[in-house]
Amino acid sequence: MAVLTERLRESAPTPERILDAARAVFAERGFDGASTREIAARAEVNISSLHYHWDSKETLYLAVLERIYQQLVDLVQAELEAAAGSADPVAAVERAMGRTFDFFVEDRTLPKLLMRRLIDPVGPDAERERGVLGPAWRTFMEWVVRFSPGPVAEADLQFFTLAVGSVLLASMLDGTAAHALVGGDLVDPAVRSRLRSRLIDLVKALLHIDGAWNGKGAA
Repeated sequence: MAVLTERLRESAPTPERILDAARAVFAERGFDGASTREIAARAEVNISSLHYHWDSKETLYLAVLERIYQQLVDLVQAELEAAAGSADPVAAVERAMGRTFDFFVEDRTLPKLLMRRLIDPVGPDAERERGVLGPAWRTFMEWVVRFSPGPVAEADLQFFTLAVGSVLLASMLDGTAAHALVGGDLVDPAVRSRLRSRLIDLVKALLHIDGAWNGKGAA
């Protein structure tokens, strides 16, 4: 298996290898602590190759975030489209959040990377970051507004994202404190299943919905 993984890595396009390495390094060291030289070494490319694709650490960092958020947008958008005209859109909420949870569990560098983004004092230019992440933000806000049973204020949209994101990311961090708070490590299927259900319940509570759907998405 290790040999196969290495062969797949070697055959991956250079930009993909750089993005994968950058995601891991930024997760470990944060934006300020990461260096493009370390990322290039981790991707097994020379530094000039890295800068051929991204001219700075900032543009590479934004590219890493953009790819993650686009994957999440694609995931949620697929559920929105599947729920169109459905008699049970609540099930779409459960599926979308369950798949979002699974997405983060499958690569444990993602929660650490995005948690660092929330707390690190140093990062890319805020205006550039908004430009990159704006489309993803609008899609998530559309998702929240659609499944909420009533009008949602902008401040409430932001709180929803902060609340769900914080719980999702913090529950997946490795470390004794995080494991103590959630009752174990996500490698344990029972812990994973329980946290998955709790996250879905949290989203439904924040949206004020339950099994008796009465939201704007009703058929």
